[in-house]
Amino acid sequence: MRHSVATLKRAAAFCAAALLFCVVSADAAPRRGQPAPAFKAFAISGQPISSDGLKGSVVILDFWATWCPPCRESIPFLAELHRKYAKQGLQVIGMSVDEGGERIVKEYVQQHKIPYPIVMASSKVTADYGVRALPVLYLIDQNGVVREQIMGFAAGAERVIEGLVKKQLAETAR
Repeated sequence: MRHSVATLKRAAAFCAAALLFCVVSADAAPRRGQPAPAFKAFAISGQPISSDGLKGSVVILDFWATWCPPCRESIPFLAELHRKYAKQGLQVIGMSVDEGGERIVKEYVQQHKIPYPIVMASSKVTADYGVRALPVLYLIDQNGVVREQIMGFAAGAERVIEGLVKKQLAETAR
């Protein structure tokens, strides 16, 4: 059986990414009610993004990858949340863990017209958030405290996530 070099490279990249997720301890993930780990990064658009700069907003941090089917399924929903609630103080930030580099992610973002900032998540940020599988979404309040961690994206997730966002935005408005 012959395998192309490209197939072998993809398999190696997948295994490396899987290993990254396996070696991070579940205890590393911030829990509900704990401060979200601090980070500083640049969006692929060049825009600086930091946890300090997001304080005062309700934030969704979405750890995802272009090769992840449930991640790709969640993006139109997150884009809609961004459009619907940005003026009320919601910030959606995509944290890409793609190993293939920024070029692949930029192409995907342009092709799918993702309206919110996308950051190439460093291994430190990924470890600080305890990312072991994709997608994983963190809902962070205006004070930088983790309110929810949602792993995966399945039927009914939209309703649950939007309800949590509405609740958090209502608490912020008080």
